[in-house]
Amino acid sequence: MATDLTERVQEIAEARGIPESEILEQALERGVEDLWIDLVLSRYVNDEIDREAAIELVGRDRVKRAERELQAVEDDVQWGLRA
Repeated sequence: MATDLTERVQEIAEARGIPESEILEQALERGVEDLWIDLVLSRYVNDEIDREAAIELVGRDRVKRAERELQAVEDDVQWGLRA
């Protein structure tokens, strides 16, 4: 796995013409951003923060998508309970 990761980083760096360290920095930033969004939306869904706070932190589109996904899960559960 580590070898695959190293090879991927090297290939990306070569394709973009930038140092591997910059690729790793970008990957870390993207990963942390994704984890942050997941945390905020999880807190919103669990009523730990309100809707407006979530929108302020991650944006209206992400909050709306999380609401649609939550509604779809709730609809599926209700459908399953009626079956």
